[in-house]
Amino acid sequence: MKKIIYILIFIVGFSCAKNKKPNYTQTKEIQLVSPNFTVDSIFFKNNATIHFSSVLANTTLKYTEDNSSITQQSKTLKSPLRIEKSSTIAVKAFHTDYKESETVKLQVKKIKHNISSAAIRIFPEPSSTYSANGATSLTDLKSGYPQFKKNNAWLGFNAKEISFNIILDKPLLLSKITLHTLTAQGDWIFAPEHISIKNNNTIIGELVNKEASKQSFSGANVNFTEVPITPKTYNALTIVVKSLNGIPNWHSGANNIPWFFIDEIIVE
Repeated sequence: MKKIIYILIFIVGFSCAKNKKPNYTQTKEIQLVSPNFTVDSIFFKNNATIHFSSVLANTTLKYTEDNSSITQQSKTLKSPLRIEKSSTIAVKAFHTDYKESETVKLQVKKIKHNISSAAIRIFPEPSSTYSANGATSLTDLKSGYPQFKKNNAWLGFNAKEISFNIILDKPLLLSKITLHTLTAQGDWIFAPEHISIKNNNTIIGELVNKEASKQSFSGANVNFTEVPITPKTYNALTIVVKSLNGIPNWHSGANNIPWFFIDEIIVE
């Protein structure tokens, strides 16, 4: 008789556990994985197509194109995005049972001038470990990605000052120079402290980055660093990039020379 009672208790307990609903409160504390993306070209002449996806079924992707915060009321991503102008696309995943994901941002750039035939001299030469295809990598419209150790598009320099001398194949009316760079402080890769643009030894534009030494261990990030220049027609430019004198004291690599990574120079 006692054995039968134990069996009944087991059956009832199993039935209750089977019919018990998931704890909604608990799942709401689990954050969704950020969306994945692929893009046919970070730099484009006419347009770019971006595909976003999520690892969890029944997830809704919301996005913005104007740097505004993403909410449930933002536009819903239903198909690949076709971009026809320089944009910063921000995407976040939502699900009724889980906490919304972190925002993923992707910046794409429409190219006005293709300078792939320009002659470029670099001093000093990039590290042999991160040399990509040499100077031609700076004008081939091929983007490097945050996973720089698995990507052969970046030129990496471990120097306090780097100069890029550019001779264009034809004069161009220009007002801005953009450098596509990488920061990854955990890997000793920092943003430059100063960038100057010269023409015939005359400075025509410069940028001072007061945030270069600021601590920001947010992983690896690619950046479009824009430097306005005096609007004029140019056929030769010199870009001088100055790194921090040393990695800041808060870093484990304090006082060492930081790395500078670049993969593209854009003129417009």
